[in-house]
Amino acid sequence: MGREVLPRLCARARKERPELGSVSEAELEAFIVARVPDERLDDAVRVEDLLLACACAKGARAAHDALQALSQPDIDRAHARIHPPVTLPQARELVWRHLLHVPDGGAARVALYKGETELLGWVRALANRLLLALVSGAKPAPASLEDAILQHSAGNAALALEPELERVKQAYLPGLRATLGYTLTSLDARERALLKDAIVERHDLDALALMYAGPRGAIAAAIAAARDKLQYRLKNRLAERMKVSDRDHASLVSCVAVQLDAALSRTLDS
Repeated sequence: MGREVLPRLCARARKERPELGSVSEAELEAFIVARVPDERLDDAVRVEDLLLACACAKGARAAHDALQALSQPDIDRAHARIHPPVTLPQARELVWRHLLHVPDGGAARVALYKGETELLGWVRALANRLLLALVSGAKPAPASLEDAILQHSAGNAALALEPELERVKQAYLPGLRATLGYTLTSLDARERALLKDAIVERHDLDALALMYAGPRGAIAAAIAAARDKLQYRLKNRLAERMKVSDRDHASLVSCVAVQLDAALSRTLDS
C-alpha cells in the first residue's frame, strides 16, 4: 500500500491509545517510516506498539507507565524462572532502566524497536537476555568511555598496538586515562553520548540512526566530528597536563588515535 496508509494507521493508533497525545502526527509518522519499509506499510503494521515505543522514547510518563504495566508480568515470570542474583524489584528496574532511561544528550534504547514483532514480546526477549547475563556472569562493559577506548585492543591481535605505542601507553597509562577522561568532559553531552553508544554500547549506524532520529550519514558525520574534536583537544591537553618528551607526546596522541579509530570502526564501517 505504501505511505498513503499512514493517516489511517496513525488514526487507529490514536484510537487505541488516546493517552499518548503528546506524540504529534509528524513525530509518529516519522517514527513509523524510519522503521517500516514502504512495501510493508499496510494494515498489518503494529502501529499501536510503534506509538507506544515512540512515546516512551520521547519520555512521556503515561507511556512509561503503560509499558511497565504491560511488561511487569513477563519480567516477574523471567525472574522466577532464571533466578538471577538480584531481587524482583531490582530485576524490574534493570529492564525498565535499560529500555527507558535517557542519558544526558543521549537517547532511549526503546527507540530501537522496529515493529517487526509484538512490542511486549520484544521486551520479554530483552528481559530474558539481561537476566541470563546476570546468571552467566557475562563480562560487564567498561565502566567509562575512556576505559572503553584504551582497552579496545586488549587481547585482539588484529588491533594490537605497535610495540612503541604499547610501551608509551603502559608507561603513562594513569595520566593518559585521566587526561582522556578530562578531555571527554569538554565535549558536549550529545557528542559524549554518541561516542558512548558507538564504543561502549556498540550500536551500529542503523541502530544509532533510530535512537537519535537522524539519517545514517548525519549520525556518522556527527560521530566523526566528535572523534576529531576529541583527538584535537586531547593533543593539546596532553601537552599541557603531562610532562613528556616530544617523541612520547606524539606516541601518546597516536596511541589514542589508533585505539579510538579501532573502537569506532564497527560503527563507522557498517
